[in-house]
Amino acid sequence: MTNDHRASFIRRCVGAAAAAIALVVVACSEVSAPPPSTNRAIASSLESARAAKTTLPHSFLVQGLLRVKPLDNPVVVTKVIPSGGGSIDVPGTDFQLQIPKGAFDGKEMAITVRALAGYTVAYDFEPHGVVFNVPLKFVQHLGHTNLKGVKPPPGFNNRLSGAYFPKANLVDPTSGIAVVTELLPANLTWSGDQIVFSIWHFSGYMVSTGCEDGGSQ
Repeated sequence: MTNDHRASFIRRCVGAAAAAIALVVVACSEVSAPPPSTNRAIASSLESARAAKTTLPHSFLVQGLLRVKPLDNPVVVTKVIPSGGGSIDVPGTDFQLQIPKGAFDGKEMAITVRALAGYTVAYDFEPHGVVFNVPLKFVQHLGHTNLKGVKPPPGFNNRLSGAYFPKANLVDPTSGIAVVTELLPANLTWSGDQIVFSIWHFSGYMVSTGCEDGGSQ
């Protein structure tokens, strides 16, 4: 091979290698980079939540736990619970509401649990306004959630808790940003695969993975 041919061959090899490296870099950046709308969507959600917060005294902004796959539609279960107690499982949500004996007066109560559509792990309970004699248990399995990869927005602490919201429209179904009026102590089971907290009254509850600094439990 002549010197000219050898030089031409080397240039072609170097060019091909550079092009291949460029394709790998582009492909990796496309896989690892977040969608460009993510930060804007969270900023917009926070802005809306802060506006709603001004109408509710003693309220907090929280980051809700998110599902890996969203619920396309609300999932609603109604069950008549006897005075001796019982439980309600909501299919496709990994959620169970536990009602102990003596939780309410009377022989029975029809309880409705509505899992909100979207990514946010949040539920609405009826009858609205009912107060219980002893607390119910909110039990959420965590296997199909983003708990291990949670990154609260800037200015939010990283604390797992229960949270009460008076109206479902205070919860963003995509980002999980919500306005709540109560933060409740919550516990992980020993295996770390469930979160549990007590419910004394209805209507809406969710799992919070962080609260804007200034909120307290």
